Amino acid sequence: MSTLIILKRLASLSILPKLVLTFLLTLAPLYIIGWRMNEVGSDHVQKEITDSLVSRTSLYMNMLEFDLDGVIRQLQEYVNDDDLMKLTSASEVMNEIEKMQAQLRLKSRLDLLKKSSKFVENAIAFIPEMNRTVSANDNVIGDFDEAQFDALTQSTNRFEAPFLVWRDRIFISLPYPDPAIAGAQKPVFLLAVEISRSKLESALQEFTNEGGRTALVGNKQPFLITGGETAVDEELVRDFQREGEKASEKQLQSVSWKGEPYLLVSNHSSKLDMSLLMYVPETKVNASLQVYRFWFYVLSAVSVFLVLIFSYSIYLIIHQPLKRLVRSFRRIEQGQFNLEVHYPLQDEFGYLYGQFNGMVRRLDVLVHEVYEQQYRARLAELRHLQSQINPHFLYNSYFILYRMAKQRDHDNVIYFTKHLGEYFQYITRDGSDEVPLASEIQHARTYAEIQSIRFSERIAVEFDDVPEAIRGFPVPRLIVQPIIENAYNHGLENKRKGGLIAVQFRERENAIDIVIEDNGEDMNEDKLRQLQASLMDKAEPSEHTGLLNVHRRIIIRYGGGGLKLELGAERGLKVNISIPREEGGGHVPLNDR
Repeated sequence: MSTLIILKRLASLSILPKLVLTFLLTLAPLYIIGWRMNEVGSDHVQKEITDSLVSRTSLYMNMLEFDLDGVIRQLQEYVNDDDLMKLTSASEVMNEIEKMQAQLRLKSRLDLLKKSSKFVENAIAFIPEMNRTVSANDNVIGDFDEAQFDALTQSTNRFEAPFLVWRDRIFISLPYPDPAIAGAQKPVFLLAVEISRSKLESALQEFTNEGGRTALVGNKQPFLITGGETAVDEELVRDFQREGEKASEKQLQSVSWKGEPYLLVSNHSSKLDMSLLMYVPETKVNASLQVYRFWFYVLSAVSVFLVLIFSYSIYLIIHQPLKRLVRSFRRIEQGQFNLEVHYPLQDEFGYLYGQFNGMVRRLDVLVHEVYEQQYRARLAELRHLQSQINPHFLYNSYFILYRMAKQRDHDNVIYFTKHLGEYFQYITRDGSDEVPLASEIQHARTYAEIQSIRFSERIAVEFDDVPEAIRGFPVPRLIVQPIIENAYNHGLENKRKGGLIAVQFRERENAIDIVIEDNGEDMNEDKLRQLQASLMDKAEPSEHTGLLNVHRRIIIRYGGGGLKLELGAERGLKVNISIPREEGGGHVPLNDR
């Protein structure tokens, strides 16, 4: 139901909104398609960036695991090195030349271990028995570093958490025997590999997006290695590490740090006990998307501009000429036929305006002709209605006069013929169709006096005094007497005694009212509705012809007013004759005639 109401309201709009809505409905699918293409393109670029970040973190972590796993396995094989075993167990029986040769061979093998991976900074063998340290980086066999040896002697699970951090340097160590197995026994030697921070940073730099950062973070052993163009915030990395632990493995996250959004990918290695974090500010990632968004905004702005230009063009080309034409039609409805509208162009509206001006000129001629014909027709109808006299009153008057003459009632004959002469003089008088209200009421009194001879014991008529201010008010001739006559013939015809007809007057700002009420007691709601309907239907014959006569004459004369029928206080008929005042609320008094 609500949809139907909305459609009806839209259908009732003027031409301009309808055209603009039609244009918008036509443009809307194209705009939606453009918006959808922009969204799909943005999603595709976003997915490519996401897949790139996830794949690179996986590739880098797999590379590190493979590379360092090989280093760990080689380190384990060096435990059984012959020269290392001799130096740790038989150095006392070896001469200096043998010791030196064994150390040089061991250093050569440590060089091979270092070169086996680009991420190995140094390979070191600690021999406490000889108080010596053999290093791949030193050309001379170095002295034994007790502090470093003790720090790297800690037992580690080389396949789950191989790293040890000492003085911000990262090592993978292999003490022999393992303290976890030997207990308090001090290792006889220790093999260690130092991981190169600079090489890891360089590798991370190669895998880092422009504007992004990559970080390797140790879990049990706290270390942080980063790659990127800008300085790293260690607090940010630690926070991102915690966020990465909460999320699914290798999934892209959108996280916020100090109000700035980031895209984060976290990859944890269970073999190396460290996490690889790759994070990029969303503003950097979305930089390429901004180009699509920019052109989409340009499209939106151009669309709005086109809508405005189109609407204004429609307003100038169609709406404004139509509006002028509609206003001209409304002026014609108000009766202004002396107008002519101009249109400068020779298009369809020019043709319409020309035809409109011709129509107005023709209407002006026709209206004057029709108005004159209607005036004459109404004047003729008014004359006809005014001339209608109830013949029964005339017959009854002559019969009453006959009876009084036969009874030789000379006084009443004189009284009756005087009033009868005045009555017929008034209704047959030629001249103005309007008379002063006082003259109309005097005629009604004359009629009542004549009827009092016939109904003296049954019906009385009471007249209020006519207010002085409206005594000269011009009213149509014969509007009060027919109403009183109707009360005699229909309202009080069954009243045997106590019948009363009251005539009163009311003055209003824009009309005067003459109220005539009888106490017939036979009126009811159904009869009242029938009488009211008879006044509205001009073609319907009615026994109450006096009411219809008066009502139509007033309507013809004034275009308004007329009779208003109500139920009286004593169940009789109450007739209110309303006579409109002329414009301005005043009237020109007429002299009594």
